[in-house]
Amino acid sequence: MYSKLEMIQVAKLYYEMNLTQKEIADRLSYSRATISRIIDAAFKEGIIKVEINYTLTSLQKLETLIQEKYNLQKVVVLPVYLQERTLVLNDVGKAVAMYLDEICKEDSILGISWGTTLGHVAPYLKEKELPTMKIVQLNGGIAKGSYTTGSSALLERFAQVYKAESYHLPVPTIVDSAAIADVMKTDTGIQQVLQIGRTCNIALFGIGSISYESVLYKGGYFTENAYEDVIKTGGVGDICSRYFSHIGQIVDESLNARTIGLELEELRNKEHSIAIAVGKEKAQSVRGALNGGYVNTLFIDEELAIELGKREMGLNDESSKAI
Repeated sequence: MYSKLEMIQVAKLYYEMNLTQKEIADRLSYSRATISRIIDAAFKEGIIKVEINYTLTSLQKLETLIQEKYNLQKVVVLPVYLQERTLVLNDVGKAVAMYLDEICKEDSILGISWGTTLGHVAPYLKEKELPTMKIVQLNGGIAKGSYTTGSSALLERFAQVYKAESYHLPVPTIVDSAAIADVMKTDTGIQQVLQIGRTCNIALFGIGSISYESVLYKGGYFTENAYEDVIKTGGVGDICSRYFSHIGQIVDESLNARTIGLELEELRNKEHSIAIAVGKEKAQSVRGALNGGYVNTLFIDEELAIELGKREMGLNDESSKAI
């Protein structure tokens, strides 16, 4: 183990004086391999920290193509620097957080869904004191099994950052029957939260795809056979746990009646209906959401945008590269 003094000395010579590892080794009478190990130890001890500073850029041509095709209010396409899903999600999440900082005001009501994608927005939210702002959960988030949806933690994070009132929807997002859903919705507390969700001027949600990796499936809301039924009836994706087809229509009215939360058609009248999606495999899901008119503001990554462009706007591989 190396002493703190050794780690600081090597770190300063390497990062502040820009000496090579060989030059440091000669100066301190160590081997080059030892210098490399000291630098590694300094990282692990937190003596050296690296921060990568870069400006989030967008791809304007792709943004314009998608915006005009679907008559959207705003489209932001983030470049893919590395083929690492987490890094792409972080960049898209960071861009969404910056946009929320612009549009969230004292009288705003922000409705949020939950899921993996929104989890990458929360860490980048900028603190802002908006004590009269309201933040409401748009769909129930209690899982039916041991798997956690993370909905409560996400809501709490948003409320903490904005110093705002929060309204949790403490029910499963999908229940066993429409009768159970109707009874739950008669509770005055649930009614209040649902009504606040209906009146929110900003709605933020991910667009889910049909996948056995989805939070809804892992959360125990479906048996395998029931999930297969959603696929067979033409489901291509979900928003706030409500499943739609490639043209944006609800695919299963009985399933929809068992779902507790904001209705999809209510998204069409929001001042800001903000959707987030990452990965070209979500092209069909995003297309269905856009065809349904549920989105007016879209944050996606470059590869997903190109996939949408190739299928919907006649782009081929060469023209995609030119963009």
